[in-house]
Amino acid sequence: MDLAQAVQDAQPHETVKVPAGRYTVNLELSKPVTLLAMGQVVLDGVHSGSVVRITTDGLVRLSGFTLVGGSAPEAGGAICHLGGQLELLDCTLRFNQAPQYGGGGLYVRDGKATVTRCRFEANTGRQGGAILVDGVGELRLEDSTVIQNAAVEGGGVKVKEGAKATLIGCTLADNKVVGDGAAGSAMHLSGTTTRAPTVSLTHCVVSERTEGPACVYNSPKLPAALTITRSLLPAWCQALGGVGNHFGEALFVMSGTEPYLLSEKSPAVGAADVTAFSAASKDVNGRARLRGGTADLGAFAFVAGGSATLPY
Repeated sequence: MDLAQAVQDAQPHETVKVPAGRYTVNLELSKPVTLLAMGQVVLDGVHSGSVVRITTDGLVRLSGFTLVGGSAPEAGGAICHLGGQLELLDCTLRFNQAPQYGGGGLYVRDGKATVTRCRFEANTGRQGGAILVDGVGELRLEDSTVIQNAAVEGGGVKVKEGAKATLIGCTLADNKVVGDGAAGSAMHLSGTTTRAPTVSLTHCVVSERTEGPACVYNSPKLPAALTITRSLLPAWCQALGGVGNHFGEALFVMSGTEPYLLSEKSPAVGAADVTAFSAASKDVNGRARLRGGTADLGAFAFVAGGSATLPY
């Protein structure tokens, strides 16, 4: 299948079904369209630009893809979203980069992005190793992992200017910041003199195993409006306050094919408010969130016996 040609030929609002395989692409989506992976589909940017660049004011949907090898000259290594609406479902964004500006995995500028059951792993960018939300962009990140990404500001996520970000049931772990002025291994938040970001985390797990600079950095001079509730954070983050939060180690299994599963001793197990989830709610692996009248914090529902049966 010539994927670029199929996208070019698609009518607005059409669904393009992509057969299993690996595709070398730098797609430009200038009209509303749905891309649906039929099996295991890898989109490889081969380090020659964003894997997917979205310029339409309409709605773009991507479901079931793995995006790798994106290297953006400025922003959005895997996905550069410059307006309109984006729905990203069951995707993995891994080994992408945006070294000059940011958003190694995803860059959202002035558009709206809803990201559900996705994995951001080992992406890099100057701002927001995994995700950069800029301008008046809006991000809703649900049931997703942000793991082992790196940047100067916001190893996992950077939210700046007048942007908004809502994180629900996510796991942010082992992200890092490097270089002069490095801050915010999990998140870096900063506004301007005229506008401030709005950021909320609920039912999330934020974990860094080595104590260091604030893993959630909120600029003291140009701060965001930050709300953290019913989440698990490192012990040294207690100054962040919030309502119903837990502070301590996440106690992941850290073995097998899915190391960031919760162990049975994790304080995240059973710590969620079950009324926050519907009966149909699923974790990042597609497993039911509700279990015997309980639910867990973070992207993973607890699995008895560890991770041996789960693909990574």
